[in-house]
Amino acid sequence: MNCYKNTFVVSLGTLLEWAEFTFFAYMADYLSQIFFPADNPDLARLKIYGVFAASYFMRPAGAIFFGHIGDKYGRKPPMIASLLIMSVATFAIGILPTYEYLGTISSVLLVIFRMIQGFAVGGEFNGATVILTEHDKKHPFLAGSWTSFASAAGMVVGGIMATTVTKFDPAASLGFWRIPFLLSSILAVISIYLRKDMQETEDFRVAKANNSLFKFPIIAAWKHNKVGLLCTAFFSMFVSVYVYTGNIYFKTIAVNIGHLAQDQAAFAITVGVGFNTLLIPIFAIFADRNNGYKLCKIGLLGALFLSPVIMYLASSGNFRYAVAGQLIYGLIDAIVSATFFTIMVKCFKTGTKYSGTSFAWSITTAIFGGTALIANEFLIHQTQTILSNGLYMSACALLCFMVVRKIKYTEDEVKTSLPRAA
Repeated sequence: MNCYKNTFVVSLGTLLEWAEFTFFAYMADYLSQIFFPADNPDLARLKIYGVFAASYFMRPAGAIFFGHIGDKYGRKPPMIASLLIMSVATFAIGILPTYEYLGTISSVLLVIFRMIQGFAVGGEFNGATVILTEHDKKHPFLAGSWTSFASAAGMVVGGIMATTVTKFDPAASLGFWRIPFLLSSILAVISIYLRKDMQETEDFRVAKANNSLFKFPIIAAWKHNKVGLLCTAFFSMFVSVYVYTGNIYFKTIAVNIGHLAQDQAAFAITVGVGFNTLLIPIFAIFADRNNGYKLCKIGLLGALFLSPVIMYLASSGNFRYAVAGQLIYGLIDAIVSATFFTIMVKCFKTGTKYSGTSFAWSITTAIFGGTALIANEFLIHQTQTILSNGLYMSACALLCFMVVRKIKYTEDEVKTSLPRAA
């Protein structure tokens, strides 16, 4: 399988996972009605956000498990196993009876299946980046950006599915919400079949031949790649908060505060993510030809200063302003997403890449991504202003920028001026 086929096969699985995850997040209000019915809609929404968070708290376990396999036995096995587990859990959600038929049992099963999905994603997302960057040495930023491209494209698909379901089955009485879960699981099986022909990366084969792999990769990453772990953690923090606040929680603000119709808010988000998806490879090509490190810093500065503007536009109650807010979101996210994966992966040794990036990313995502929606609900209820949500995004962008500015990018490698482990 050549480089282009590898890119397609790996990216397809990432796209499917993000489409399903995004669909679930966009449908929080909708699904809360059928799995967590309550007299208080805010309480029901918090419960479904809790289910969303539960899936994130399983990611570190999946990262350790699949990362160990990926660094010790090859990149290919965990990429197949993680997608298989994901597809089974997704199918189970698609056929799960609602609260009306099973009562509390349905709610508990939903939590369990989401946790299984989170375990699988812990071994998939960063593993895809490792494989893509190791297969394409000539275009490191473009190769690394395909994971971002696939996840953004998955968000577009998830947004389209959410818009379609809410439009044709607004009362959740026809069961249309099941179709995206079932369709995703079927397509995942096809992706698994295609992945079985993937080639192992040359970097891993050379490392194995030279006996330079580690018995416990995650421990080796802590000893030899502390800077990489730090860099990955801060990138993960920023992306988690920026995406789930500026995109997914944007819809909650637009509907509940701006009083936009559900389909209008979903359409605005889909436009923004579609714009973001188209720009990612363009900025990645630019990064390969120029300085990707500086481009990444520009994106983080954009997030620092413009995040409050994005959230203000979400609350404006004006459909055009909401679209404008999502276009700003998409532009900034595209700049950062086109660059950060490659910078991050290059901070690790071959024998620790899978474990190091997966674990640091997953543990930080569990903290900031898993709690992002709940944290935003808390902020807006405590401060009574959407400015707090925008400042939350800005604060994370500033912290990430402070770490990234220490990294020195050259044409051949990423070096850092931070203290290295001995």
